[in-house]
Amino acid sequence: MNTQTAAGMRHNTPLVTLGCVLAPFALGPFVLGCSPSNPGAEVSSLDGISDDTTSEPSDDTTTSSADTTSTTDPLDTTTDDSSSSGDTEPDPADEDGDDDDEGGGPTLKFDLAAVPDSPPYDESCGMVDFLFVIDNSGSMGDEQINLINNFPAFINGIEATLDTVDSIHVAVTTTDDYWANVVGCQSIGSAVVQTGGSSSSNSLCGPYAEGANYMTEMDDLGTTFACAAQVGVQGSGDERPMQAMINAVNGEYGDPDECNEGFIRDEALLVVIIITDEPDNNSFGGPMTWYDAVVDAKLGIPENVVVVSLINTPGGNCGFDQAQSIATFTTMFGMNGFMADICVPNFAPVFDQAVEIIDVACENALTP
Repeated sequence: MNTQTAAGMRHNTPLVTLGCVLAPFALGPFVLGCSPSNPGAEVSSLDGISDDTTSEPSDDTTTSSADTTSTTDPLDTTTDDSSSSGDTEPDPADEDGDDDDEGGGPTLKFDLAAVPDSPPYDESCGMVDFLFVIDNSGSMGDEQINLINNFPAFINGIEATLDTVDSIHVAVTTTDDYWANVVGCQSIGSAVVQTGGSSSSNSLCGPYAEGANYMTEMDDLGTTFACAAQVGVQGSGDERPMQAMINAVNGEYGDPDECNEGFIRDEALLVVIIITDEPDNNSFGGPMTWYDAVVDAKLGIPENVVVVSLINTPGGNCGFDQAQSIATFTTMFGMNGFMADICVPNFAPVFDQAVEIIDVACENALTP
């Protein structure tokens, strides 16, 4: 895969020129006036991760001559002695006596602080971590098959479009504790290695090619994903997809010797794909809590997260309870958030749009 430049962070630091006038006095040179050549310009600052902003000079700073009042009598022709010609002695520092600034005066030297380096971000997107949060409640059999049938085209689209990416991780988790999984991976948010129960693949799907509980580009992803994603329909009807997501990306499950060890990488773009036909029920917190948890997992950089939600969208056509809180969470990621109706008969068009969004996000990712 080729390397593609992402839209990273750039700082534009304007050059501030100081104009200083030296007035010769007996006691030596004094700086009468030093000011920026453009007093309205400010150096752009960065608070966290945000766009550069430049302050424009306010209209209030313009002074009209009509607003200036003179206190001098225009008929007063008295001349101050200090301004009389002929009696003024030249500045001793001015060796040629012509009262100019060339030659013998001291040279002013300004010690300017070094410009700080930009944060250490790479302008590239070489890794992507995909987390599929799949509802395993009783009504989800058809949707799991729809997902499995369209996954090969989705992952092929990712590999063909994101030509800077040379490493991917893929993990599947469920919206409930998953008793069929291997020991140590049965709590909500754990990566699926083994399935079981009604309408499942009922198989040991991993460990996967690299020995972990998540898949990589080294796996036959069409086969291994089909095994892991068909999690069956014996999960609780009180779906908690957001709790599963939080646990998977920002919990102790990623610690050494835990179920999800190694799945989340600091330098990777994280793509969360939520598939559920019901609202979230009883996950801890709300949209802001969920947002903070996911962004924290990516070192506080929201640009490094994409959320794709196949849900009962507010105002959609699915006929189930609308997943308002999940929709709110998804839209908090702006252009990196995308949602569609889960009840569409074919996920292919949805995944085509998702590939485009992920591609743009990859270009704009800020890789540590």
